[in-house]
Amino acid sequence: AEAQASAARLAALRYQLNPHFLFNTLNAVSSAVITGRNDEAESMLARLAEFLRLTLAADPEAMIPLEDELATLQAYLEIESVRFRDRLGVEFSCPDELRAALVPSFVLQPLIENAIKHGVAPTSRPVTVRLEVSRDGDDLVVIVEDDGEAPAHQGAHSAAGHQVGRVGVGLTNVRHRLEVLYGARGVLQAAPRERGFLVLLRIPLRLD
Repeated sequence: AEAQASAARLAALRYQLNPHFLFNTLNAVSSAVITGRNDEAESMLARLAEFLRLTLAADPEAMIPLEDELATLQAYLEIESVRFRDRLGVEFSCPDELRAALVPSFVLQPLIENAIKHGVAPTSRPVTVRLEVSRDGDDLVVIVEDDGEAPAHQGAHSAAGHQVGRVGVGLTNVRHRLEVLYGARGVLQAAPRERGFLVLLRIPLRLD
């Protein structure tokens, strides 16, 4: 029953981004066509097709190399970079030796989407979304942070996982998924900063 519940949560998490993301992307494509920016519209559609190919072809219950997960994130961010133009900056930092680390499929997408939705979309100024991968002993650590607006309600989430600030359904689902897969060694921590928000994911390091 626990395995089935985990699979159900994972399926919901995997498809959660599609309605809003697809609506926003197609709306941006439509706007580009109407205003005569046909090259931009074609670019967004091509990137959307690549993103959907990567996500829909992936086994939602598989463990995949981190390099593949990062490729999916980059396809997603290429689309958003067209939509937000100069308002979105992206920085990825991952040592080559950690690109073979195994991670649950689609586990980082909600972290990035959370930063875009709450950090970039509400502001008119440029915002940088940064992803950093590191090793801490026997653990793989991934940090996703942005320098957007801090949540109105300051303070990190509670140990029980209550929603605070930007911690909504997506991050809560990721936390539950890590608990099922790794027990106490699967950790998701989220906290506002003076400017922006930070999410830290920690799982056992397993190399392919």
